[in-house]
Amino acid sequence: MVVIADGRFELPERYLYSSQHVFLDTKKKIAGLDQIGYAYLSNPTEFKVLVEEKVQMNEPIAVITTDRGITTLYSPCAGKIKTINQDPLKNMELDTYTKGFILEFESISEIDPTLITGDKIEPWANHEVKTLLKNEYSFKVIEIGDSAAGKTAIKVRFTDDYFKQDLKTTLGVDFGSKELKCEYIADDTLFAGVYHFNAKLNVWDAAGQAHFEKIRGMYYRDAKGALLCFDVNNPVSFKNLDTWVDELDENVGRKVPVLLVGNKIDLERRVKAKDAEDYAEKRGFIGYVECSAKTGIGIQEAFMKLALAIYKYEEGLS
Repeated sequence: MVVIADGRFELPERYLYSSQHVFLDTKKKIAGLDQIGYAYLSNPTEFKVLVEEKVQMNEPIAVITTDRGITTLYSPCAGKIKTINQDPLKNMELDTYTKGFILEFESISEIDPTLITGDKIEPWANHEVKTLLKNEYSFKVIEIGDSAAGKTAIKVRFTDDYFKQDLKTTLGVDFGSKELKCEYIADDTLFAGVYHFNAKLNVWDAAGQAHFEKIRGMYYRDAKGALLCFDVNNPVSFKNLDTWVDELDENVGRKVPVLLVGNKIDLERRVKAKDAEDYAEKRGFIGYVECSAKTGIGIQEAFMKLALAIYKYEEGLS
């Protein structure tokens, strides 16, 4: 028996599990919703079976109505049905694997090869429970790049949604935060599914002038990700990116997601987008986004992209 969350959830090791927590007991020939899957349901009120005598693999077998909407369950196998449990909800929580089953099969002709089995059950279940119990995250993000690349304007546009033409040059570090409602769609066999979470991004805007280099180091500590910014109107700010990457690596001490951001696309372009894309790929960044702090274009996209990348990295999904 795989025991998760100090005994709150139990998953029999010999069972097979789909990514949406439908279990299959090939010995007893029964299928149903496992304990974690039941916990994901929010106040289930109605259950309806969609099949009768036979079922195909991945065919919808039942729908469950909750206060969040309707959840559809899919068959982990193909086979001939022997018994249908018309009201499993009352037993799903306490007698999940006995009285809480949905279908009992007379025979099983095919089993979904993507079902989670053996030593993969525990890491998958631990991740699922962690997602279930915790969907609030706080990530420290640092903005780096040359002075006048528009880092402060990017931060202010993101956190306060306004633009000021004559923002003062940052002295040391500036700070702001904002919470994002995120949705991550995983297509990995082990962790497939849609994950909703809130991410509070604490954005540290580091001064870009060379004489602040010594004090900048302390602000990198505990950073979970970085926005590496340059001005598409200023080729020098693009040429200096290597220096900033070296400083980031030296002070953070571990690999973190980095997003390359080309700002001021509302002005005349002097750095080609293709050059920036190639640089981001060469450096192993999570991507390249162009934006304008003045108009707001691309700002939300940049921070959302970084938040999702940090989430994946911190949760071991990439």
